[in-house]
Amino acid sequence: MKRLLSTLCLMSLALLNWAQHETCAHDIVLQRMAEKSPQFMGAMQAQLAHSVKGARAAQNKSNTVYQIPVVFHVVYNTPEQNLPDEVFENQIEILTQDYRRLNSNASETRAIFANVAADAEIEFVLASTDPQGNPTNGIVRVETEETGFDLDLFSTDITLDEVKFTESGGADSWGNEYLNIWVCNIEDTGFGQILGFAYPPNGAANWEGFFDFIDEDVDGVVVHYTAVGSNNPQADDDGVAFNNGGRTLTHEVGHFLGLRHIWGDAFFNGCTTDDGIADTPDAANGANYNCDFSLDECTDDELPNMIENYMDYNQDDCINMFTAEQVAVMRFNLENLRPELIDGQFVNVNETVSIQNELNLFPNPARSFLRISSNINLKSQTYMIRDLSGRAVAQGNFDSSQAEVPLNLHAGYYVLELTEVKMRKAFIVE
Repeated sequence: MKRLLSTLCLMSLALLNWAQHETCAHDIVLQRMAEKSPQFMGAMQAQLAHSVKGARAAQNKSNTVYQIPVVFHVVYNTPEQNLPDEVFENQIEILTQDYRRLNSNASETRAIFANVAADAEIEFVLASTDPQGNPTNGIVRVETEETGFDLDLFSTDITLDEVKFTESGGADSWGNEYLNIWVCNIEDTGFGQILGFAYPPNGAANWEGFFDFIDEDVDGVVVHYTAVGSNNPQADDDGVAFNNGGRTLTHEVGHFLGLRHIWGDAFFNGCTTDDGIADTPDAANGANYNCDFSLDECTDDELPNMIENYMDYNQDDCINMFTAEQVAVMRFNLENLRPELIDGQFVNVNETVSIQNELNLFPNPARSFLRISSNINLKSQTYMIRDLSGRAVAQGNFDSSQAEVPLNLHAGYYVLELTEVKMRKAFIVE
């Protein structure tokens, strides 16, 4: 099971304030790490300040629409938690509409942000074939004796991962060729109801240092059963109505594809941190489900809060957009860090490449050079550097076991690929 980078501890007062609202679990994980290690916060803010600001997305279409196969693992203890098929079919439609900017409220994006709102050209389909090649409807149902699954605030593990294993009352992953989504009863933490949690891609540059290598058997998304779809008969079981539009999974899949919260997951003041995306304005913190279009917490950027962004915390009917640069980062990560999901659809890279935690790049962000170290012998290995579009921009051979690569690249988001051993990792040039 995936273990956090460092031992975790109790919540801060900031978390107590935050947790009055239902949301995703990333804040819990990051705040616990910061409470334990004072150095973590500084490292996190420094990383985010430089992360993907160089990733500039063109507004034109890419002409490549990717389809991601989805499997829902429905882990239920009561009949009410065993949602009908039409809820998951509806959720797939919502995901596709939101990522293609075909959502019915797309026209509600304010004029000041309309020029950066973008179609991700990513669609979602229920898996039609299981890992053994058998026909499927993409919905797996597992009855469990567990009344719910929780994020234990006192554990050093992400205990919510227990839903991902049959041995702990859950359902096993179908592997990284699918977007695995576990639907279950996520128990109230006592500080608030968590609606979902997702792991980012291994090697995603704007998550560098926050998680160790994420195992394939836990990779994916967990979502509370009340927050699936817009036609969920159990939607009001959690006592609130503003999360009944199916947008929880739009948000969590954004994390799965490498996006951070738009306020940079700041613990105290998001105006001094960043999500690493240049076309999302600074915000002090999440909008916290207040659909308040007058919010303008960070006056130095001359833009109001982008509360309509899917990576904010807000009511489902108020969020309606990804930005062009968010799209660029998601597509980059999909093509380079999650290529198994689009096998046969991606033409820029000739072979599927796996991420391994043995590959280390530093400094990251980089400027004039990049040092590469690994527990494999790098001597005589061939490397290639690709840009955001997948185009090769540099290549060469290493002549030592710890190599230094000179960089003559524009600011941006890149991936270094070791072509012979099929390893790759993203990095940033500032």
